[in-house]
Amino acid sequence: METIFIYPGTFCPPTSGHLDIARQAAQSCNELYIICSRNPHKGDNWFTPEVCCDLWRGYDLPANVKVFTFDQFKAQSVSTQKIVMVRGLRNMNDFQQEKEVMELNKTSFGIKRFFYIFGSENTSDISSSTAREKSLNFDLNNLSHLMSPLVISAMLEKVLGAKNIFLAVGRPGGGKSTFLKMISEIDPQNIWINTDEFNHQLRHILEEKFGQSNLAQLAIKDGEAVKKAIAEPWLKMLAESLKSAPAESNVFVEVAYGLQIDKNIFRFVGGKVIYIGCDNKETNLARINGRHTPELAGFIDLIPGYEESVDIAKSNGLSLSFINTDCSIKELTKKAYFFNELISKGGNNAYVI
Repeated sequence: METIFIYPGTFCPPTSGHLDIARQAAQSCNELYIICSRNPHKGDNWFTPEVCCDLWRGYDLPANVKVFTFDQFKAQSVSTQKIVMVRGLRNMNDFQQEKEVMELNKTSFGIKRFFYIFGSENTSDISSSTAREKSLNFDLNNLSHLMSPLVISAMLEKVLGAKNIFLAVGRPGGGKSTFLKMISEIDPQNIWINTDEFNHQLRHILEEKFGQSNLAQLAIKDGEAVKKAIAEPWLKMLAESLKSAPAESNVFVEVAYGLQIDKNIFRFVGGKVIYIGCDNKETNLARINGRHTPELAGFIDLIPGYEESVDIAKSNGLSLSFINTDCSIKELTKKAYFFNELISKGGNNAYVI
């Protein structure tokens, strides 16, 4: 008799712990069906099963794993005699609850076979309820341990009631601030968070620790030391800025170095990234000198260019849009209006403009 392995749950949201169980189960069966359902007895169903299915796309699932809603799977009329239900155990304390789950599924659906898997040690503290709690509290520092970047995006957008949260990256002289100023002026619902202002407000910490307040020089010379010195207050300022964003807004968090391997700011704000720039080092340098900020030249080689950003996005499951600023101000203005139109219609896919 054919055996059908299913891994059901509300998955609201799907977490790294769920992913761990799914990957382990996939090694022991030909096909695994993740089933997203709704629990009418829970009041914390943040997303519909359809949305939760889509959130699973934020993870790199094995090829033999498929994701369905309960209704989609039910429509296939699979005999319960063929089903083996996969369940994950974080620790021994889960056994009592699992007895109840087993009895419920046996009584209600006639499922008699269960496959229990212990989660990995590094996921033992992860649950959907923890993910929701950390998101509600804007505990940005711990989100990446719990969820993929694109799931983080969905969670923070849910908490804020925002349409989108974008991480805007790119090299100095790339036109990020120009573009973001344009788009924030086009529509007041486009909120621009310029994190350069955080750095200015945190200068006193650098002065106390390093004897100087020139963040650019310090970051180029010893970026790790600067990160350790200001990371905690910087994240608090980011959290407060996000909290102040009005509902139904598109939030643009400008962090030029957001995709640097030692920074990876998408861990805190999610996986929707916009690379804004011309990606031409000579043009970047000319613009920097034209603005009389030559101290920023050292960042041109430190910050990933567009092609490198594409590779980073693929390896981390990010959605990457590209705004090419190698054009006139008039043309860039047109691009700003066009991009605003796209996101105003609810689009949140990756675009090249």
